[in-house]
Amino acid sequence: MRCALGGERTGLKTLIVIRCGERLCALDRAAVREVALLPELARPPTLPPSVEGLMNLGGEAIVVVDLARLLDVVSDATIDPIYRHVVVLAGADDSIGLLVDRVEDVRRINPDSITPADDHSSLNNCVIGHVEIADSTAHLLDAGRIFLAAEKARFADLRQAEQARLEGLGG
Repeated sequence: MRCALGGERTGLKTLIVIRCGERLCALDRAAVREVALLPELARPPTLPPSVEGLMNLGGEAIVVVDLARLLDVVSDATIDPIYRHVVVLAGADDSIGLLVDRVEDVRRINPDSITPADDHSSLNNCVIGHVEIADSTAHLLDAGRIFLAAEKARFADLRQAEQARLEGLGG
């Protein structure tokens, strides 16, 4: 299952709501290129600990990072790995996918319902706000702040090597 994501309605913000262990998080839809079920991943021996593996998305190499491990939360062990999702980021990070326990919802919210986060309360300051979804509070993540520049450079190297391998195999 892959789904490309559509545009915004005027005045509303669309969020992709994800479960990451016991945490409910959300990403702005504009930061998400697509969502895919977790495929079989390539796992070369040189992967850094935060990288779960590399996926082939229609001939394109995507570095898959375990968001729970990155945020130092425990994944939900009751979820069968075949039901986990990869959230492929858009824009400058379009070769990075976030492995999450599951994508729970796509919600349109009024931007005024977002409570700003404390400036220094999270890893890389990637939590930029909180929003009430159903009976829970979701941490709104800024996809551009999740990774440090050095991590992005390392991921780019991994992606290039995997892309070369895929092209050698014929896609």
